[in-house]
Amino acid sequence: MKTSRISLNQMFTLLILYLTASATLSNVGRLSGPNIWIVMLIAAVLGSILFVIYHRISYLHGYQSLTLILQDVFGKVLGSLVVLVYSGYFLYMGYRIVISTGNMIQFTVMEGASMFLILGLLALVIWYGMMLGFNTIGRASELLFYLVLISFIPLVLGVFTSGIFNFDHFFPILEHGFKEVIPEIYKTTVFPYGELIAFLVIFPLVPKAQSPKILKVGFAALICGTILLLMVDIFNIGILGEDLVYNFVYPFFNSMKMVGVNIFFERLDPLAIIILMTTCFFKICVYFYAGTSLINGVFKKINHKIISLPILVVMCLCGAHFQESQVENLNQILNVNPTYLLPIFELAIPVLVWIISEIKYHKHPIEKSETN
Repeated sequence: MKTSRISLNQMFTLLILYLTASATLSNVGRLSGPNIWIVMLIAAVLGSILFVIYHRISYLHGYQSLTLILQDVFGKVLGSLVVLVYSGYFLYMGYRIVISTGNMIQFTVMEGASMFLILGLLALVIWYGMMLGFNTIGRASELLFYLVLISFIPLVLGVFTSGIFNFDHFFPILEHGFKEVIPEIYKTTVFPYGELIAFLVIFPLVPKAQSPKILKVGFAALICGTILLLMVDIFNIGILGEDLVYNFVYPFFNSMKMVGVNIFFERLDPLAIIILMTTCFFKICVYFYAGTSLINGVFKKINHKIISLPILVVMCLCGAHFQESQVENLNQILNVNPTYLLPIFELAIPVLVWIISEIKYHKHPIEKSETN
């Protein structure tokens, strides 16, 4: 695979869009109720620790590709097997977001449309982006990141000028003690912060001269992304209340639909759709690039552009044929995955790789080369 390069600024915007994507769509921490801000802040701290571990792994190996890192840690044969398993994990997570995005589009802007048609159009845009190269996706993220920020401005103004926001929804705080929020803190840590494991594939794309600033820029992106996530969750609770947030499939969309602004906008829910679709698109691209690049790392003769199309076709066919309800898909994302899948790929294996890497390269990290 020809190596693409992205700048630190592109990594910054990609990380923010990635972090706020499906977590905003699914409303991470929806069971926390009035304690959502406590859950988000603690999860952000724990997520930052995970990000440091991910970065440390990449740093100790000279920002090599994730394929070379896993083969170095586990050996050529076992490492290649782990690489293929991670590739399947990334593609599966991308598939989940594709289904979530398709359901959201069908529910909001294309009611009654065939799911196969919706997924096909979405897959076509993703495939086109993959054909242009990841550096093109990085440049697009710089531009559309500002579109997302601009879209948030009317939302903030509308929420606090419409009189619909109720601060009473945030009380009482920790009514049943701190233990009640511990499960939500864990879930919010692995989703979305633990999903940053995919950036082990992105770090090598940053030029060697800019590599020392990756951690600093990453922390800045984490802070900005957490602020946006916290803002969305606070809007949802303040407008809808705990019960409606729990019952609505897309509480962010529904809360913005309830906000009426008579000065500049009659409706704010189209801006919510723009935010959701833009952020989810880039998260899908990151996952899809991570999955296909790992396959290419093991099977050198298979170009990621060649395998991208058939994988996307299979995703569309599976998504349309085995179409799940919005509630079933939401349960898979918020309950099943954080319990059975994410701990393995975001906690157990990365921590093991980190420990082995520290033992091998603590004193003499591998020097990065521009061919990594």
